[in-house]
This record gives sequence, structure tokens and C-alpha cells, in this order.
Amino acid sequence: MIRPLDPTGIDGILARLRSGEPPDPGVADRVASLPAAERMPVLQALLEEPAARRWVRGEILPRLDPAAAAALAERLLTYEADFVPERRDRTTAAVVRALPVSALIERAPFLAGSNAAGVLWERLAAAGPDTVRDAALRVFREGAPVARETTLYLLVLDPFGTAPLPDADRRALVLAALADPDEEIRGLAAEVAADDLPDALLADTARWVRDTSVRVRAAAWARAFTEDPERAAGDAVALLMDEAEALPARRSALLALGEWLTTAQIEPVLTMFVKHPVRELAEDAAGLLWTRHRTPVPAQAASESPHASVREIAARLLDPRLGSPLAGGFRSGAEEQGYDFYDPFREG
Repeated sequence: MIRPLDPTGIDGILARLRSGEPPDPGVADRVASLPAAERMPVLQALLEEPAARRWVRGEILPRLDPAAAAALAERLLTYEADFVPERRDRTTAAVVRALPVSALIERAPFLAGSNAAGVLWERLAAAGPDTVRDAALRVFREGAPVARETTLYLLVLDPFGTAPLPDADRRALVLAALADPDEEIRGLAAEVAADDLPDALLADTARWVRDTSVRVRAAAWARAFTEDPERAAGDAVALLMDEAEALPARRSALLALGEWLTTAQIEPVLTMFVKHPVRELAEDAAGLLWTRHRTPVPAQAASESPHASVREIAARLLDPRLGSPLAGGFRSGAEEQGYDFYDPFREG
């Protein structure tokens, strides 16, 4: 066993690592070449400190035979704090490379959300797309939200991903993500589906436009309007007008109408909803009036809204000097000629 006072032994290694310096050249070779019975207590002492674990991962693991490396990797994997994605550490990849595929599949729900997630999928890709698919589906069933979201990014969203999947397997992952309890993950999946797997949304548009995730609702409406604008507009108006529907779903329907309809088409809807008693709907309608659909009738209706924030938008649009000509405000050639930069100087 390495002598405790040996500058190249445990104390020497720890002293160098604590000072931020790497151990002397050859120390890693010496530790790795020890008989297993002597190497174990040395490693046990080193694994107690984060900096030493990093050195073990980066310098010792690659020098061990496969069986010894796999056993050590299993122990290193128990220090889960070293693998959190917020810690950028290239040495954790060595742990993943040292583990057999069976162990990687078993620990995929954890590793898929770690700082070694990319290497995990590289390793599993070498075992074939079926292995990648099955491990990914296990992540969606058992992994934490960060693991599921990272898996979706790496295997589905990344066009240069290291584990390309057949279309059928990619579809299976998107469908799993669409069923995810996390709203952000469902939102990402819905945006992918809207572009690449439209039937996944169109098969049950009524469900997806009422999802609790705003991103899912927006993606579902985008796909619906792209597929059949007239039908989608009718569905959106019906949902919006139904006072029994959830407010978030009604707001998304209104915003979808504002995005996909012309100003002439949406004018009656805006005229009605700028005066709606529900403040959020009235403000959404006023926002569409301000940003996309400036026209006089809804602007005049907004001036009669029960909500001060909506009336303020109307006042700005209808102002005879600074308002919007499209909304019925300042009009070139009218008696009120709008703001003249030189007026203050003339008045002085």
C-alpha cells in the first residue's frame, strides 16, 4: 500500500489537489497499477473529496482494465452531486464510458439528466436504435423532468444529435413527451408534432387546444389553422364564446384568431371582446387591436370598455393628434393636424 507520508501517496495526492494542482506525473499510473487489494483503500480515501473524485475519474478510470473500471465507475456513480447538469465536468463522461451497456440502461433515468447525458446516448447508440428508443422511453416513464427534457432535446430536437433514430422511434418519443405531466416538455413535443407529426395533434385537436400548457395550445391552433383555416376559425370562435370554458383556453383561442385572421375577419370579435367583463380577455383583444388589427370600430368600442387599461389603449389609438389613422385617430388633412415639432417654438 502507498505509504501515508509518501509525497506521491494519499496525503501527497490530496495536498496537491486541495491546492488546485494536479498530482505529480506518474502518480496515476502508480495508483492504477496497484494490486486490487491495495488500490481499494487508496481509492476509498480519495473518493471522500470532490476534487479527488474528479482526478480519479479523469486519470485513474482510463488506466484500469474494463472490469476494474466498471466496478469503480459504479462507485463513482453513487456521488450523484458530481453529475448535476449545472456542474460542467468532462470527467463524468469517463464514468459513462466505463460502464457496460446494461448498467447504462438501468441508470438511464438518472444519467439522462446529468452532465454526461450526451455521452450516455452516444454509448447507447452504438448498441443500436432499439436500445436508444427503449432507454429513452424508460427515461420518460421514470426520469426527473430535467432528464426527460434533455432527452427530448438530444434525441428529437437536435438536428446534429449523436443518436439518430428511425422515424417510427422518433415518433414514439414525441408521443411519450406529449403525454408528459410537465407542461414545458409537452409544449416542446407539441411544437415538434405541429411541424413533423401533425396527425398527432389533428387526431384530437379539441383536447390539445384545451391543454394546460400555453405552448401546446398555440402549437395545436397553428396546426389546425394550417390544415383547415375555416374550420379552425369556427372552432376557435366557438371555444372563445363559451363562458364555461377555462379562461386560459379561451385566451389562446382569441390569440390564435388574432394571428390567423385578417383584420376584416376579426373585427367583430375584437369589437365584442374589448368590452368583455373578464379583464384578461378584454386586454388580450385590446392588445391585438394595438399590435395587429388597428381599425376604427373596435377602437371606438374599446373606449367604452369597463377596464381602464383597455380604455387607455383606445385613447392612444383615437387621439386626434397622436393617434393611429388606421384606428380612426389622427388623419392627415383633417382639421386636427397632428403634432408639429415646431409648435412649441411658435407658441413661445
